[in-house]
Amino acid sequence: MTAECPRCAIALTATELQQVPVARCPQCRGLWFEAPDLEAAREAAGPDSGWLEVELWSDAEQFRHAPRSGRCPNGDGTLHALEYGHTGVTVDYCDACFGVWLDESEFERIVAALEHEIDSRAAPDYLRAALHEARQLLTGPQSLLDEWRDLRTVLKLLEYRVLSEHPALHRRLLTLQANNPFR
Repeated sequence: MTAECPRCAIALTATELQQVPVARCPQCRGLWFEAPDLEAAREAAGPDSGWLEVELWSDAEQFRHAPRSGRCPNGDGTLHALEYGHTGVTVDYCDACFGVWLDESEFERIVAALEHEIDSRAAPDYLRAALHEARQLLTGPQSLLDEWRDLRTVLKLLEYRVLSEHPALHRRLLTLQANNPFR
């Protein structure tokens, strides 16, 4: 069975977004992501936001959803409207295969909202996130390498935030580095 656009009812065409396979509607330009592919494309588009965990179906209270009129492009189930975290974007997900349909420009809006979240966090937020990610090294659901990458990203963002919030500290560290006798 060929995947069909839930909006236009025409065949979707295979393409790539951020080197991730997706299906695109040639008419409305909507995108269909198989279950793991949205997160892979999102992380490729904004590598620093990869540690921000947005699991659409893991916490029913965090994600408001409602049935939509529409079938899964693969014909597996019914599409439901679901708010994608705190991005302000409502996506459609399949209740059977957990694929995700995005209307035109919603992917870009998700990436922009997550980048804004990263830019607006303060140093204490990053410190808490770093401690959380450090615990995830031992107990997290992802592989050790993935958890380590998340921790490394958060520590880098913490460093940037501390140095941007404290320019005098940044200047002092640069002076110490320039005067390092062990270089």
